[in-house]
Amino acid sequence: MVIKNMIRALKTVYTPSVTRLYPDLPSDLPDRFRGLQKLDKDKCIGCGICANTCPNNAIKIVRDRRWFPAIDIGHCMFCGLCIDQCPQEALSSTKIYTKELVTWDRHTLLFTPAMLAREVPLKGEGDE
Repeated sequence: MVIKNMIRALKTVYTPSVTRLYPDLPSDLPDRFRGLQKLDKDKCIGCGICANTCPNNAIKIVRDRRWFPAIDIGHCMFCGLCIDQCPQEALSSTKIYTKELVTWDRHTLLFTPAMLAREVPLKGEGDE
């Protein structure tokens, strides 16, 4: 048994690695990947349907000259129901899923309408 495992280990020493070098080489994501939401303020009418359909109550409608959604990413499970139910298609899904979302402070996970509309640059965006 021990010799059999040693032989297997010696055979696989010179084979190429199967792990990905994640931070250096990000994964290719499919087109339908559900990442961080993006808000189009011109299309949003502030109806609140996105907040009503959110199963985790992660979306609150806040006033920023008009009514817009603010999303608590710490509670969001990225199910996409808010995107599917938006009558004006103001919310869309992006491929952002790590650099801008990983933080030590839970208060920075509350994304305001300006952050969702990308009027304010996200932390880590464009750091490459």
